[in-house]
Amino acid sequence: MSTKKYRLGRGLDALLSSEDLDRLNDEVKAEDQSGQPLMLDVELLDHNPDQPRRDFNEKELQSLSQSIKARGVIEPLVVSRLENGRFEIIAGERRLKAAKMAFLNQVPVIIRKKSEDPADRLILALLENLCREDLNPIEEAESFQRLEKEFAKTHQEIAVMTGRERPTITNAVRLLKLPDFVRDDIRFGRLSAGHGRAMLALSRADLFHQLRTEIMTKRLSVRQTELLVKKMNRQTQFSKAGAQEGDQVYFEALAKAFSHKLGGLKVVIRQSGTTKKMEITYGSNEELEWLMNRLGVDSI
Repeated sequence: MSTKKYRLGRGLDALLSSEDLDRLNDEVKAEDQSGQPLMLDVELLDHNPDQPRRDFNEKELQSLSQSIKARGVIEPLVVSRLENGRFEIIAGERRLKAAKMAFLNQVPVIIRKKSEDPADRLILALLENLCREDLNPIEEAESFQRLEKEFAKTHQEIAVMTGRERPTITNAVRLLKLPDFVRDDIRFGRLSAGHGRAMLALSRADLFHQLRTEIMTKRLSVRQTELLVKKMNRQTQFSKAGAQEGDQVYFEALAKAFSHKLGGLKVVIRQSGTTKKMEITYGSNEELEWLMNRLGVDSI
């Protein structure tokens, strides 16, 4: 077990003797300290692999760092104790990054007992970030999807855990069906989650770049985006109908050419999905025999 002592804060050195500090540190190590605030060296804190937040805005970190320089870290980080004497961050990684930028050596923490269930750790980190509105919509969606895929949680169960409505969870996860570049736009605030949900209705995947350009250059609202998606879908349907109409004209021309070569016998060419047919209609046995001879087939 590590013999390194937990430093309880700069100000205590001036108020207590070294013996008193040793006694307090021994008490910190001896007790579970669950729920009790104390100061820890930033070097003792490790990243949480279950942390749902992946993106940290540099400007926001700079702003938070300036605030910490002026007032300190007001709200303690939540951590759990590791077997090697170190601590894993459950919630507060953003505050830790900002504290390091402010050149703080220590931060206030609250120690909580680490759950052996990885789903519990993810849920705790997720709830902590959701309560502070720290996660962007894509990070939320990715966290919900992890609970669903890795831990077999239903959308209803996730809704109960997070205090959300079930449709909210479902709509959030649907955002992950968007192309990567659109997800990045939502992740970094260039587009809203509402824009993303509207874009999901686009019927052709190859039109997402065009749709995104229209939204961003014209600064379209979510409602305007919905209308644009409907318009683009209608144009797609019309173009398909036009293509089908053009195909029909082409096949009718082919049928007419065949009919001419076959002495005026009626010829019809049809296509339905993967089924393709050419029908030749004759009016008598004599016409059938003539057709067979024309095609080089010996009659019986």
